[in-house]
Amino acid sequence: MRTILIVEDEYFIADDCATLARQAGYHVVGPFASIDEARPHASGASGALIDVNVNGTASYKLIDALLAMGTPVTLYTGYDASTLPEKYAHLPVVTKTRGCAEALGILCKQMSSAG
Repeated sequence: MRTILIVEDEYFIADDCATLARQAGYHVVGPFASIDEARPHASGASGALIDVNVNGTASYKLIDALLAMGTPVTLYTGYDASTLPEKYAHLPVVTKTRGCAEALGILCKQMSSAG
């Protein structure tokens, strides 16, 4: 079973994302409301749904680690894509004004493409 890592500090959003992922047949690790809590679980993830700002901490180091492992990452954030560092321009960004189902759908497509 493929595993999705969810890092999101807003409880109801995190819970919604985790529920949708489980309903889609994925094993969910998290959701984590802390980058430090999520980091040890990164290596086992088949894909990751990550908020850019988690309880005041930028998630860039975690994103970099996931990308270095070849793990597909979709950013689900309140920030507009234009405000993110240029090196993440290739990552899908879904703003929180849109539903988690959209972000999860994009991540699942990335994971299918990754093999």
